[in-house]
Amino acid sequence: MMTKFVSNIHRQTSPQWPADTVAAFTAPDISAVHRSLSEYRPTPLLSLPNLAHELTVGEILVKDESHRFRLKAFKALGSAYSIYRFVRQYLERPGRQCPPADQFYRESTLPKGTFVFCTATDGNHGRGVAWIARQLSQRAVIYMPTNSAHARIENIRKEGAEVVVVDGSYDDAVARCAKDAHARGWQIISDTSWPGYEEIPRWIQAGYLTMFEEIHADNDAGFDIVIVPAGVGALAAAAAWYYNCVYPEPRPKLVSVEPVGADCLLQSIVSETGEPVSLKGQFASIMAGLNCGTPSTIAWPFVKRGFDLFMTVTDDAAREAMRTYYRSTGDDPRIISGESGASGLAALLTLCNESSVAADDARAFLSLSPSTKVLLLNTEGDTDSEGFGEIVL
Repeated sequence: MMTKFVSNIHRQTSPQWPADTVAAFTAPDISAVHRSLSEYRPTPLLSLPNLAHELTVGEILVKDESHRFRLKAFKALGSAYSIYRFVRQYLERPGRQCPPADQFYRESTLPKGTFVFCTATDGNHGRGVAWIARQLSQRAVIYMPTNSAHARIENIRKEGAEVVVVDGSYDDAVARCAKDAHARGWQIISDTSWPGYEEIPRWIQAGYLTMFEEIHADNDAGFDIVIVPAGVGALAAAAAWYYNCVYPEPRPKLVSVEPVGADCLLQSIVSETGEPVSLKGQFASIMAGLNCGTPSTIAWPFVKRGFDLFMTVTDDAAREAMRTYYRSTGDDPRIISGESGASGLAALLTLCNESSVAADDARAFLSLSPSTKVLLLNTEGDTDSEGFGEIVL
Protein backbone atom coordinates (compact mmCIF):
# COMPACT_ATOMS: atom_id res chain seq x y z
CA MET A 1 0.00 0.00 0.00
CA MET A 2 1.18 3.48 -0.90
CA THR A 3 1.57 6.67 1.11
CA LYS A 4 -1.43 8.98 0.83
CA PHE A 5 -1.84 12.74 1.13
CA VAL A 6 -5.30 14.29 1.43
CA SER A 7 -6.06 17.98 1.91
CA ASN A 8 -9.14 18.59 4.03
CA ILE A 9 -12.12 19.99 2.13
CA HIS A 10 -14.02 20.26 5.43
CA ARG A 11 -11.45 22.59 7.02
CA GLN A 12 -12.89 25.75 8.53
CA THR A 13 -10.79 28.90 8.79
CA SER A 14 -12.13 29.74 12.24
CA PRO A 15 -13.93 26.62 13.42
CA GLN A 16 -16.73 26.95 15.93
CA TRP A 17 -17.69 24.05 18.15
CA PRO A 18 -20.69 23.81 20.53
CA ALA A 19 -19.99 25.08 24.03
CA ASP A 20 -20.70 21.73 25.65
CA THR A 21 -18.08 20.00 23.49
CA VAL A 22 -15.30 22.45 24.39
CA ALA A 23 -16.12 22.84 28.09
CA ALA A 24 -13.47 20.34 29.17
CA PHE A 25 -10.82 22.16 27.14
CA THR A 26 -11.59 25.43 28.92
CA ALA A 27 -11.36 24.04 32.45
CA PRO A 28 -8.91 26.07 34.58
CA ASP A 29 -7.50 23.17 36.61
CA ILE A 30 -5.80 20.96 34.00
CA SER A 31 -2.15 21.88 34.49
CA ALA A 32 -2.66 22.22 38.26
CA VAL A 33 -3.72 18.57 38.46
CA HIS A 34 -0.56 17.48 36.68
CA ARG A 35 1.61 19.61 38.93
CA SER A 36 0.12 17.80 41.93
CA LEU A 37 1.94 14.65 40.79
CA SER A 38 5.33 14.47 42.50
CA GLU A 39 6.86 13.11 39.27
CA TYR A 40 5.70 16.06 37.18
CA ARG A 41 8.34 17.93 35.18
CA PRO A 42 7.84 19.68 31.83
CA THR A 43 9.33 17.55 29.08
CA PRO A 44 12.02 19.09 26.85
CA LEU A 45 11.50 20.90 23.56
CA LEU A 46 14.52 20.01 21.43
CA SER A 47 15.91 21.75 18.35
CA LEU A 48 17.38 19.76 15.44
CA PRO A 49 19.16 22.40 13.32
CA ASN A 50 21.37 19.96 11.42
CA LEU A 51 18.44 17.75 10.43
CA ALA A 52 16.50 20.87 9.40
CA HIS A 53 19.41 21.81 7.12
CA GLU A 54 19.48 18.31 5.61
CA LEU A 55 15.75 18.43 4.89
CA THR A 56 15.88 22.04 3.66
CA VAL A 57 13.42 23.42 6.18
CA GLY A 58 13.90 26.39 8.46
CA GLU A 59 13.60 24.76 11.88
CA ILE A 60 12.61 21.44 13.47
CA LEU A 61 11.55 21.39 17.12
CA VAL A 62 10.61 18.16 18.87
CA LYS A 63 8.51 17.89 22.03
CA ASP A 64 10.12 14.84 23.60
CA GLU A 65 7.52 12.91 25.60
CA SER A 66 9.91 10.01 26.17
CA HIS A 67 10.72 11.90 29.40
CA ARG A 68 7.10 12.13 30.63
CA PHE A 69 6.95 11.00 34.25
CA ARG A 70 8.78 7.66 34.18
CA LEU A 71 6.39 6.12 31.70
CA LYS A 72 8.10 7.25 28.46
CA ALA A 73 4.86 8.47 26.86
CA PHE A 74 2.42 11.39 26.95
CA LYS A 75 -0.70 9.33 27.60
CA ALA A 76 -0.70 9.62 31.40
CA LEU A 77 -1.52 13.32 31.04
CA GLY A 78 -4.99 12.30 29.90
CA SER A 79 -5.33 9.48 32.42
CA ALA A 80 -4.33 11.71 35.33
CA TYR A 81 -6.77 14.47 34.48
CA SER A 82 -9.75 12.24 33.62
CA ILE A 83 -9.42 10.13 36.77
CA TYR A 84 -9.09 13.29 38.85
CA ARG A 85 -12.34 14.63 37.37
CA PHE A 86 -14.14 11.33 37.95
CA VAL A 87 -12.89 10.99 41.53
CA ARG A 88 -13.64 14.65 42.26
CA GLN A 89 -17.29 14.07 41.36
CA TYR A 90 -17.35 11.16 43.80
CA LEU A 91 -15.58 13.02 46.61
CA GLU A 92 -17.67 16.17 46.30
CA ARG A 93 -20.78 14.37 47.48
CA PRO A 94 -22.16 15.45 50.89
CA GLY A 95 -19.94 14.32 53.73
CA ARG A 96 -16.81 13.94 51.61
CA GLN A 97 -13.98 16.30 50.82
CA CYS A 98 -11.79 16.58 47.73
CA PRO A 99 -8.33 18.18 47.86
CA PRO A 100 -7.80 21.16 45.53
CA ALA A 101 -6.47 20.41 42.05
CA ASP A 102 -2.88 21.44 42.78
CA GLN A 103 -2.73 19.07 45.75
CA PHE A 104 -5.00 16.28 44.54
CA TYR A 105 -2.51 13.47 43.91
CA ARG A 106 -0.47 14.33 46.99
CA GLU A 107 -3.43 14.45 49.36
CA SER A 108 -6.14 12.26 47.87
CA THR A 109 -8.75 11.09 50.35
CA LEU A 110 -10.20 8.35 48.13
CA PRO A 111 -10.53 5.14 50.18
CA LYS A 112 -8.38 2.26 48.99
CA GLY A 113 -10.11 -0.14 46.60
CA THR A 114 -13.14 2.07 45.97
CA PHE A 115 -13.02 1.61 42.19
CA VAL A 116 -11.81 -0.74 39.49
CA PHE A 117 -10.58 1.31 36.55
CA CYS A 118 -10.42 -0.43 33.19
CA THR A 119 -9.53 0.43 29.63
CA ALA A 120 -8.40 -0.97 26.28
CA THR A 121 -4.94 -0.10 25.02
CA ASP A 122 -2.08 -0.92 22.70
CA GLY A 123 0.22 -0.06 25.60
CA ASN A 124 0.77 3.56 26.61
CA HIS A 125 -2.74 4.66 27.60
CA GLY A 126 -3.28 1.50 29.62
CA ARG A 127 -0.01 1.98 31.43
CA GLY A 128 -1.02 5.53 32.27
CA VAL A 129 -4.35 4.35 33.70
CA ALA A 130 -2.62 1.61 35.70
CA TRP A 131 -0.05 4.08 37.04
CA ILE A 132 -2.67 6.57 38.19
CA ALA A 133 -4.80 3.79 39.71
CA ARG A 134 -1.78 2.71 41.74
CA GLN A 135 -1.18 6.30 42.86
CA LEU A 136 -4.70 6.26 44.31
CA SER A 137 -4.54 2.67 45.68
CA GLN A 138 -7.23 1.50 43.26
CA ARG A 139 -7.41 -1.63 41.11
CA ALA A 140 -6.89 -1.53 37.33
CA VAL A 141 -7.78 -4.06 34.63
CA ILE A 142 -6.28 -3.39 31.20
CA TYR A 143 -7.42 -5.02 27.95
CA MET A 144 -4.89 -5.42 25.14
CA PRO A 145 -5.09 -6.83 21.60
CA THR A 146 -3.42 -10.12 20.89
CA ASN A 147 -0.50 -8.63 18.94
CA SER A 148 0.59 -6.36 21.81
CA ALA A 149 4.33 -6.32 22.49
CA HIS A 150 5.33 -8.46 25.48
CA ALA A 151 7.30 -5.55 26.96
CA ARG A 152 4.24 -3.30 26.94
CA ILE A 153 2.16 -5.98 28.66
CA GLU A 154 4.81 -6.42 31.33
CA ASN A 155 5.14 -2.65 31.83
CA ILE A 156 1.46 -2.52 32.71
CA ARG A 157 1.67 -5.52 35.03
CA LYS A 158 4.56 -3.82 36.84
CA GLU A 159 2.14 -1.03 37.73
CA GLY A 160 0.08 -3.61 39.62
CA ALA A 161 -2.68 -3.96 37.03
CA GLU A 162 -4.33 -7.09 35.71
CA VAL A 163 -3.87 -7.51 31.94
CA VAL A 164 -6.44 -9.28 29.78
CA VAL A 165 -5.15 -10.15 26.31
CA VAL A 166 -8.04 -10.19 23.84
CA ASP A 167 -7.98 -12.37 20.75
CA GLY A 168 -8.39 -9.67 18.12
CA SER A 169 -7.68 -6.02 17.34
CA TYR A 170 -7.68 -2.88 19.46
CA ASP A 171 -11.34 -2.35 18.57
CA ASP A 172 -12.07 -5.89 19.83
CA ALA A 173 -10.32 -5.03 23.09
CA VAL A 174 -12.47 -1.88 23.42
CA ALA A 175 -15.64 -3.95 22.98
CA ARG A 176 -14.54 -6.60 25.50
CA CYS A 177 -13.59 -3.94 28.05
CA ALA A 178 -16.97 -2.23 27.71
CA LYS A 179 -18.83 -5.53 28.06
CA ASP A 180 -16.95 -6.60 31.19
CA ALA A 181 -17.19 -3.17 32.79
CA HIS A 182 -20.96 -3.13 32.33
CA ALA A 183 -21.33 -6.61 33.78
CA ARG A 184 -19.04 -6.04 36.79
CA GLY A 185 -19.64 -2.42 37.70
CA TRP A 186 -16.15 -1.22 36.76
CA GLN A 187 -15.33 2.30 35.63
CA ILE A 188 -14.03 2.64 32.05
CA ILE A 189 -11.26 5.21 31.48
CA SER A 190 -11.12 5.09 27.68
CA ASP A 191 -9.49 7.59 25.35
CA THR A 192 -11.96 6.70 22.61
CA SER A 193 -15.69 7.36 22.80
CA TRP A 194 -18.97 5.91 21.60
CA PRO A 195 -22.62 6.93 21.96
CA GLY A 196 -23.42 7.17 25.65
CA TYR A 197 -19.77 7.24 26.72
CA GLU A 198 -18.34 10.70 26.11
CA GLU A 199 -17.58 12.58 29.32
CA ILE A 200 -14.38 10.80 30.37
CA PRO A 201 -12.86 10.81 26.85
CA ARG A 202 -13.45 14.57 26.77
CA TRP A 203 -11.49 14.92 30.00
CA ILE A 204 -8.70 12.75 28.58
CA GLN A 205 -8.45 14.98 25.51
CA ALA A 206 -8.33 18.04 27.76
CA GLY A 207 -5.51 16.52 29.78
CA TYR A 208 -3.27 16.60 26.73
CA LEU A 209 -3.38 20.40 26.66
CA THR A 210 -0.64 20.53 29.29
CA MET A 211 1.79 19.31 26.64
CA PHE A 212 0.92 22.15 24.26
CA GLU A 213 1.06 24.72 27.05
CA GLU A 214 4.56 23.51 27.93
CA ILE A 215 5.65 23.75 24.29
CA HIS A 216 4.62 27.35 23.96
CA ALA A 217 6.04 28.32 27.33
CA ASP A 218 9.37 27.23 25.82
CA ASN A 219 8.83 28.72 22.35
CA ASP A 220 6.87 31.83 21.48
CA ALA A 221 8.30 32.28 17.98
CA GLY A 222 5.57 30.20 16.38
CA PHE A 223 5.37 27.31 13.96
CA ASP A 224 4.25 26.96 10.37
CA ILE A 225 3.42 23.24 10.54
CA VAL A 226 2.50 20.96 13.45
CA ILE A 227 2.52 17.22 12.70
CA VAL A 228 0.34 15.14 15.04
CA PRO A 229 0.31 11.32 15.37
CA ALA A 230 -3.34 10.27 15.15
CA GLY A 231 -4.85 7.04 16.44
CA VAL A 232 -8.49 7.42 17.46
CA GLY A 233 -8.02 11.18 17.32
CA ALA A 234 -7.88 12.24 20.98
CA LEU A 235 -4.50 13.98 20.78
CA ALA A 236 -5.44 15.40 17.39
CA ALA A 237 -8.63 16.86 18.89
CA ALA A 238 -6.63 18.59 21.61
CA ALA A 239 -4.24 19.97 18.99
CA ALA A 240 -7.13 21.15 16.80
CA TRP A 241 -8.75 23.05 19.65
CA TYR A 242 -5.49 24.53 20.94
CA TYR A 243 -4.13 25.74 17.61
CA ASN A 244 -7.48 27.03 16.36
CA CYS A 245 -8.81 28.62 19.55
CA VAL A 246 -5.90 29.40 21.90
CA TYR A 247 -2.79 29.86 19.78
CA PRO A 248 -2.31 33.40 18.43
CA GLU A 249 -2.40 34.16 14.72
CA PRO A 250 -0.81 33.40 12.34
CA ARG A 251 -1.76 29.83 13.14
CA PRO A 252 0.12 26.76 11.88
CA LYS A 253 -1.17 24.18 9.47
CA LEU A 254 -2.04 20.91 11.21
CA VAL A 255 -1.07 17.56 9.70
CA SER A 256 -2.52 14.24 10.86
CA VAL A 257 -0.31 11.18 10.36
CA GLU A 258 -1.47 7.54 10.48
CA PRO A 259 0.00 4.21 9.43
CA VAL A 260 -0.70 2.94 5.94
CA GLY A 261 -3.61 0.51 6.32
CA ALA A 262 -4.77 1.87 9.70
CA ASP A 263 -5.91 5.27 8.48
CA CYS A 264 -9.41 5.63 9.89
CA LEU A 265 -9.19 9.43 10.08
CA LEU A 266 -8.04 9.81 6.48
CA GLN A 267 -10.68 7.38 5.24
CA SER A 268 -13.32 9.27 7.22
CA ILE A 269 -12.32 12.63 5.74
CA VAL A 270 -12.64 11.27 2.18
CA SER A 271 -15.90 9.40 2.79
CA GLU A 272 -19.04 10.55 0.99
CA THR A 273 -20.49 12.12 4.12
CA GLY A 274 -17.25 13.19 5.77
CA GLU A 275 -18.33 11.30 8.87
CA PRO A 276 -16.43 8.63 10.84
CA VAL A 277 -15.96 5.26 9.18
CA SER A 278 -14.73 2.03 10.77
CA LEU A 279 -12.05 -0.06 9.10
CA LYS A 280 -12.25 -3.83 9.31
CA GLY A 281 -9.63 -6.49 9.92
CA GLN A 282 -6.41 -6.75 11.87
CA PHE A 283 -3.93 -3.87 11.82
CA ALA A 284 -0.32 -4.97 11.75
CA SER A 285 1.69 -1.74 11.62
CA ILE A 286 4.66 -1.53 13.97
CA MET A 287 3.16 1.81 15.07
CA ALA A 288 1.05 -0.05 17.62
CA GLY A 289 -0.37 3.03 19.33
CA LEU A 290 -1.83 4.16 16.00
CA ASN A 291 -3.33 0.80 14.99
CA CYS A 292 -6.90 2.04 15.33
CA GLY A 293 -9.83 1.31 13.05
CA THR A 294 -12.52 3.64 14.39
CA PRO A 295 -12.29 7.38 15.14
CA SER A 296 -13.42 8.64 18.52
CA THR A 297 -16.87 10.16 18.01
CA ILE A 298 -16.12 13.16 20.24
CA ALA A 299 -12.71 13.79 18.67
CA TRP A 300 -13.93 13.70 15.08
CA PRO A 301 -15.67 17.13 14.91
CA PHE A 302 -12.45 18.80 16.07
CA VAL A 303 -10.29 16.87 13.62
CA LYS A 304 -12.71 17.31 10.73
CA ARG A 305 -12.93 21.09 11.00
CA GLY A 306 -9.51 21.87 12.45
CA PHE A 307 -6.89 19.91 10.47
CA ASP A 308 -5.40 20.84 7.11
CA LEU A 309 -3.77 17.68 5.75
CA PHE A 310 -4.16 13.96 6.38
CA MET A 311 -1.39 11.58 5.40
CA THR A 312 -0.16 8.05 5.95
CA VAL A 313 3.34 6.68 6.44
CA THR A 314 4.82 3.23 5.98
CA ASP A 315 6.47 1.10 8.63
CA ASP A 316 9.77 1.53 6.78
CA ALA A 317 9.41 5.31 7.13
CA ALA A 318 8.80 4.89 10.87
CA ARG A 319 11.93 2.73 11.18
CA GLU A 320 13.96 5.31 9.28
CA ALA A 321 12.63 8.05 11.56
CA MET A 322 13.55 6.11 14.71
CA ARG A 323 17.10 5.68 13.42
CA THR A 324 17.29 9.33 12.34
CA TYR A 325 16.30 10.53 15.81
CA TYR A 326 18.78 8.16 17.49
CA ARG A 327 21.71 8.63 15.10
CA SER A 328 21.61 12.39 15.33
CA THR A 329 23.59 14.57 12.96
CA GLY A 330 26.35 16.81 14.27
CA ASP A 331 25.44 18.31 17.62
CA ASP A 332 21.69 17.63 17.29
CA PRO A 333 20.52 15.88 20.48
CA ARG A 334 19.87 12.15 20.37
CA ILE A 335 16.19 11.31 20.77
CA ILE A 336 14.84 7.94 21.88
CA SER A 337 11.63 7.38 19.94
CA GLY A 338 9.30 4.40 19.71
CA GLU A 339 7.51 3.35 16.57
CA SER A 340 4.42 5.52 17.10
CA GLY A 341 6.47 8.37 18.53
CA ALA A 342 8.57 8.51 15.38
CA SER A 343 5.54 8.78 13.08
CA GLY A 344 5.69 12.58 13.02
CA LEU A 345 9.28 12.58 11.81
CA ALA A 346 8.37 9.77 9.39
CA ALA A 347 5.74 12.11 7.95
CA LEU A 348 8.21 14.97 7.61
CA LEU A 349 10.82 12.72 5.96
CA THR A 350 8.15 11.49 3.56
CA LEU A 351 6.98 15.01 2.78
CA CYS A 352 10.51 16.21 2.12
CA ASN A 353 11.89 13.21 0.26
CA GLU A 354 9.11 11.43 -1.61
CA SER A 355 9.16 11.96 -5.36
CA SER A 356 5.55 11.86 -6.58
CA VAL A 357 2.87 14.19 -7.85
CA ALA A 358 0.88 13.69 -4.63
CA ALA A 359 3.90 14.63 -2.49
CA ASP A 360 4.56 17.68 -4.69
CA ASP A 361 0.97 18.77 -4.19
CA ALA A 362 1.22 18.24 -0.42
CA ARG A 363 4.43 20.28 -0.21
CA ALA A 364 2.83 23.09 -2.17
CA PHE A 365 -0.33 22.95 -0.05
CA LEU A 366 1.73 23.24 3.15
CA SER A 367 4.04 25.91 1.63
CA LEU A 368 7.00 23.76 2.69
CA SER A 369 10.16 25.82 2.13
CA PRO A 370 13.64 26.56 3.53
CA SER A 371 12.03 28.97 6.02
CA THR A 372 9.32 26.60 7.34
CA LYS A 373 9.26 25.98 11.09
CA VAL A 374 8.01 22.49 11.99
CA LEU A 375 6.87 21.10 15.35
CA LEU A 376 7.03 17.34 15.86
CA LEU A 377 5.60 15.42 18.82
CA ASN A 378 7.68 12.45 19.93
CA THR A 379 4.77 10.86 21.76
CA GLU A 380 6.68 7.87 23.13
CA GLY A 381 10.15 6.57 23.84
CA ASP A 382 11.31 2.96 23.77
CA THR A 383 8.23 1.50 25.45
CA ASP A 384 9.09 -1.77 23.70
CA SER A 385 12.83 -1.89 24.35
CA GLU A 386 13.34 -5.15 22.48
CA GLY A 387 11.59 -3.88 19.36
CA PHE A 388 13.48 -0.59 19.62
CA GLY A 389 16.80 -2.43 19.77
CA GLU A 390 16.01 -4.55 16.74
CA ILE A 391 15.27 -1.45 14.67
CA VAL A 392 17.79 1.06 15.93
CA LEU A 393 20.77 -0.65 17.57
